[in-house]
Amino acid sequence: MTVIVDPTLPDPYYERVETVWDDLVAEFGIDRYVNPYPHVTLYALDDVSNVAVVEDAVRDVAANHGPVPVQTDGIGVFPQNAVWLPVARSPELASLHRDVVSGIEGHGDPPVPFYDPARWFPHVGFALGLDDDLTGEIVTYLLNYDFEWSFTFETIAITRPPAEGAEHELVAEIEL
Repeated sequence: MTVIVDPTLPDPYYERVETVWDDLVAEFGIDRYVNPYPHVTLYALDDVSNVAVVEDAVRDVAANHGPVPVQTDGIGVFPQNAVWLPVARSPELASLHRDVVSGIEGHGDPPVPFYDPARWFPHVGFALGLDDDLTGEIVTYLLNYDFEWSFTFETIAITRPPAEGAEHELVAEIEL
């Protein structure tokens, strides 16, 4: 089973991201973002045999961290035409990320190398699996939004894609 460890955005930013997702679906006819929880992925693991062990490890990490201040702004594009909102990699966020990776990396296999601390770009996903032209149109469209946000991560969620169905499900939410 795959699990994703990710602080979710607080209100009203959670709703703002959902609105952007809905706007992109309405304007461009794309699929809604696959994980329905607006979040920043700290780490993901495939082939997790015991989610409770991952949850316990995340609880141990969270006990050593307080809420994390967050700044966002701009638009980013990964080479696979994924469009995203950049999140500043503050010392507090980098420390939380490093500790989560260290705490859970032995409990499954990382599906991609991009969440390794040396390669990680914190971000909030907006759209995936686009062609080049549509990516450009979506980036231009998103320039009309104000993404200069400041908020605090107060929880870490653990989500997973269901065995059947299209949306991820919330496994646990842990306070920082």
